[in-house]
Amino acid sequence: MLKPARAALAPRKTPVQSRSRERVERILDAAARAFADVGFEAATTDAIAAYAEVSIGSLYQFFPNKQALFDAVARRHFDHATALFDALLAADDEGVKWQDVLDRAVDGFAALDRTDPNLRAVWRNWRMAGRFLAATDTVNREFARRTEAVLARHARGLPKAKLELVATMVVEVISSMLFVVARQRGPGTRAMLEETKVMLRRYLEPYAREGRRK
Repeated sequence: MLKPARAALAPRKTPVQSRSRERVERILDAAARAFADVGFEAATTDAIAAYAEVSIGSLYQFFPNKQALFDAVARRHFDHATALFDALLAADDEGVKWQDVLDRAVDGFAALDRTDPNLRAVWRNWRMAGRFLAATDTVNREFARRTEAVLARHARGLPKAKLELVATMVVEVISSMLFVVARQRGPGTRAMLEETKVMLRRYLEPYAREGRRK
């Protein structure tokens, strides 16, 4: 279901052999670091290839230019975010309390945003990230759609339209607050994350309480 986002940021060639996949990962590691450290304009494909310890020809075999590299770095962040979201859904399926799943979501995505060099590369180069922003909207909509199924289990009886609205609110609130925290990166960010959890718990509790009565 993430095909619209992935298609918008598609590479020239998809590696098949394990050695080729490992080479592409090294290239993307080097590109993410370069874009994050010196910015898109200052980063060069020659420097990225050298840092990845591949020939410039190997780099161009998979990525025709810097924009393609930047798009692939952004797409890799989506892959990491999707893997985390899948793990959260699996925890709910295993019977973890919805409050704990919510806390894990806030903490998990905050940790990903803090440590993922792919996202740091995008943040430093927002002017290059038009397609990234469009893809983010697509991914958030997909996350909200899948969150509906979780809400339906804990808030039984909510109409479909209300489920869609509540799921969208949860996803967008987390996404927006993580953006605020990422911009500030100060000593107060931990408290902001904790308040985000409190806010969402209080928002969702009436729906969950009503669901328990049904």
